[in-house]
Amino acid sequence: TWIVQLSAMNGQIGGFELKPDQMQIFNPLYILLLIPAFEYGVYPLMKKIGIPTTPLVRMVTGMVFTSLSFVMAAILQIAIEGKLDEYNVEHGTSFSFLQLQNETFPYLRENQIHRLAMIPQIFILTCGEIMCSITALEFAYAYAPESMKSVCQSLLLLSNSFGNVLVIIFKKVTDNYVIMFFMWAGLQMFGVILIIIILRVMQGPLEEFKEAATAANNSQNTKMDDIELEGKKNGNQTPPPAYDNTVEE
Repeated sequence: TWIVQLSAMNGQIGGFELKPDQMQIFNPLYILLLIPAFEYGVYPLMKKIGIPTTPLVRMVTGMVFTSLSFVMAAILQIAIEGKLDEYNVEHGTSFSFLQLQNETFPYLRENQIHRLAMIPQIFILTCGEIMCSITALEFAYAYAPESMKSVCQSLLLLSNSFGNVLVIIFKKVTDNYVIMFFMWAGLQMFGVILIIIILRVMQGPLEEFKEAATAANNSQNTKMDDIELEGKKNGNQTPPPAYDNTVEE
């Protein structure tokens, strides 16, 4: 839907046109830049000023940022349609938003909002991805049993496909992009409420499980160290094979 929005915006930079698909480069670029910035700057600063950085806080904050990015998209859509209405009134035409995206009418986009105006909402969306998606992967790996770490992470990624199915279903609700963007923001906030409830209920049992699993692993490692030490004392350690430095002629 953001690509559709970009198609209705002005992409001219001098003699060069910034294509809608090319705007997608900002998301991976921001991810590469912001991951170390969050790890070594934002999260330590949050701890320093007393804001908790637990998985719950990170994921909820990330989802709120994602919701905010769609609110920004809705506001941008209102501005785009407002510019189109001004053009229609000034020239006595009745062009629609769908025609604004059409390559047949490039002159309609000459006075439109520039595509670079979408950079702030892409930035906010990327911050939400880092705080929510990356934290969720860390959370799944940290609390999953040793034998199920890969399975739990794959299930987490599988949930992305369910999200795509929801997009297909809810996209049929309305053709009005302003309403659609606000709808996505509302669904995201509904997800915030769900994740708060789920994590508040499950956080305690998960912490107990993690502590028990860590204690069991430490106990097993201690036993292995004791067996190895006892073997050394009894002289039962198998010496390493001697290196044969002779050279065959």
